[in-house]
Amino acid sequence: MSDNKPYTFPVAVIVNGKTASASEIVSGALQDHDRAVIVGEPSFGKGLVQSVYPLSEGTGLALTTALYYIPSGRSIQKTFSSQRAFGAEDFDLGATATHPNERTDFKTDSGRPVPGGGGIVPDIEVSPEGLDQFRNVLEASGSFTSFASEYVRKNKVSDGWEVPGEALDQFQAWLSERRIQPSLGEWTQNRDFIQSRLKTEIYNFALGVEKGDQVQAKSDLQIQRALQAVLKPAI
Repeated sequence: MSDNKPYTFPVAVIVNGKTASASEIVSGALQDHDRAVIVGEPSFGKGLVQSVYPLSEGTGLALTTALYYIPSGRSIQKTFSSQRAFGAEDFDLGATATHPNERTDFKTDSGRPVPGGGGIVPDIEVSPEGLDQFRNVLEASGSFTSFASEYVRKNKVSDGWEVPGEALDQFQAWLSERRIQPSLGEWTQNRDFIQSRLKTEIYNFALGVEKGDQVQAKSDLQIQRALQAVLKPAI
């Protein structure tokens, strides 16, 4: 007789529109067994198994041969039209698959209703913080990384370091030299975001990526909501 005991520590899983296939199977199984709270955005919905049959001239035929189902009986596969909405224009994953679920009354082990229709719908839906035009420019230009690299070469940074006002002023001047000149309103509105992103990148260079990730996690809405769910389970 085995003495194995199941783990009972709380678990939260973060998913989004790019969570697909095997990751959906795992997160969906954890949800169906009431073993984890799922946080984030609805997942992609890729639940097809395809076998590739070689044809002439180096071509092949990808034929759908199976569908993935999770413990409640839900299929992971979304309809093709739904996947289009998720930005899957280049991936014909469901055009030949009829919708696999006729039922809609899916429940977890404890009897909690969960939606079918493909993909995994989070127990707690949380979208990431959006980027306005100014933030997009800063991220696309690599400004945070470039400035952080220069800053670390000239300044000593130790664990617990916080971004001083002087560093923010230097960053603003650095941006201006590169013709990135936000309005006073844009700068003020995004000051906390800028401070957090600078601290993340400066920690990456000075103390290592793990320390930078810790900084970034503190301002990540989905991670913080997942932590709250683990401390005060919502399911």
